[in-house]
Amino acid sequence: MNKIEALSLSVIAAILLPTMLTSCGKKTQDGKEKTAQKSEDDLLDKDSKPDERKYLLAAKPFFIAIANRKYADAYALLSSYARARMSFNQFTPAEEQATFQQYESNPYANVTAEQFAYLMQYVEAARGAPRAPKMLSVFSTDPDVLNRRSKEQFGAMDSMFAIGAMPDWIPANIRRASLRGQIHTELSPQELEKVAQQQGINVEELKKDEDFDPYFNLKVVLVEEGGRLKVGYFEFLPPSIMD
Repeated sequence: MNKIEALSLSVIAAILLPTMLTSCGKKTQDGKEKTAQKSEDDLLDKDSKPDERKYLLAAKPFFIAIANRKYADAYALLSSYARARMSFNQFTPAEEQATFQQYESNPYANVTAEQFAYLMQYVEAARGAPRAPKMLSVFSTDPDVLNRRSKEQFGAMDSMFAIGAMPDWIPANIRRASLRGQIHTELSPQELEKVAQQQGINVEELKKDEDFDPYFNLKVVLVEEGGRLKVGYFEFLPPSIMD
């Protein structure tokens, strides 16, 4: 699949996007949301295959660090490939194809921990500040899917969901697994007002809605580097009807 095709699929994904509502929150009697407490292992997909658990355990520290807003810790878990190049699309993907391509053509190189933390501010501004982990699962371990080589009918779509705009220069033979997770967020007062207006209600009514539970998606591709599984690529994505 060439870059234009990959880009078109990314735009298709963006069209499927935003609903800010899911049904995972629990409420206290005063109407405030209280996310059910879970152990870290409870976040891991119980339906995963036995040989997939190692990937869940390898990705979990990065996932937990992001959920706890410990961005320096998350950065420390990135492979040299992930640090070497980052696109703004990985943090807040552009919906316009031309803008998406512009971001891809002007990536950040040799990103530092400080720059990573700075870019995470854009995720928080767009999706809300992370406040709790929600779930983490393995999407694919198929080498053909992880390298855009699948000949299956929906192979191109599978690759788009698995690795997004992951650069082709990251070696094919070190790509091990694609995972997807979700992280609960807390919206700013401005974003709460915006969502309430979209729903035609006021902010207090929105907060009392049992289905109101904002979150974002986190896509992670694990690579093997120095004999260890590390985060080779990642994308922060908005909620989608495909969740």
